[in-house]
Amino acid sequence: MISELKNESYIRTTDMLEEQKMKEAAEEETLGRDAFLTLFTTQLKNQNPLDPMGNEAFVAQLAQFSQVEGIKGMQTSMEDLVSTIKGEQMLAGSQLVGKRVAVAGGYISGGDGQSSEGFLDLPAGAKGVAYAVYDASTDTPIFRGTMGPQGPGQTVIPWNGRDSEGEKVPVGNYVIKANVVSNGKLTAVPVTTLVGVKSVSWKPDTQEINLEIDGGSSVTMGEVARIAN
Repeated sequence: MISELKNESYIRTTDMLEEQKMKEAAEEETLGRDAFLTLFTTQLKNQNPLDPMGNEAFVAQLAQFSQVEGIKGMQTSMEDLVSTIKGEQMLAGSQLVGKRVAVAGGYISGGDGQSSEGFLDLPAGAKGVAYAVYDASTDTPIFRGTMGPQGPGQTVIPWNGRDSEGEKVPVGNYVIKANVVSNGKLTAVPVTTLVGVKSVSWKPDTQEINLEIDGGSSVTMGEVARIAN
């Protein structure tokens, strides 16, 4: 009778352990140190004396516990590392506020007859360049221009802050877009401009800093090609 009671208690305890493990797997949680030791001790106390846990099972339980503890320790270390990286990047990014950075997109703040410029990287040169300045808020072209053959390297696109009729346009946010003629084809190419950095923020999804630039747009540090005063 005692043996049967012990065996029944062992079965109930085993079932409890299996149910607990299934619940944890469903919730995608790891077993804590205290909970693991409590369950493990209970299992040892209620095991079948006629069929006690073997050395291999005992070692396997301890190995599982060590693995859980190792994973938790690694997770803590990674969280500390991410926090350190975030702090360092935010500190570095704060140094850019008030400076100008070169980014693709053609964004500029200009108008009122003031000179602005964009830059094209043309490794193979071009037979010609056609460009236009757009109002950033309405995407309406306000100025169009052309340039002749360009040699390999960087080409400067000038804009005098006026529309196609020669009238001054209001100070505001604009975008320069360009196409080049090369190998008999008209191809759009990215325009790089120097824009001011207004603020810096952290992007949790990509784990990097985000720079808010003139015009209300934002870029990551990886998109910055050059930094200027």
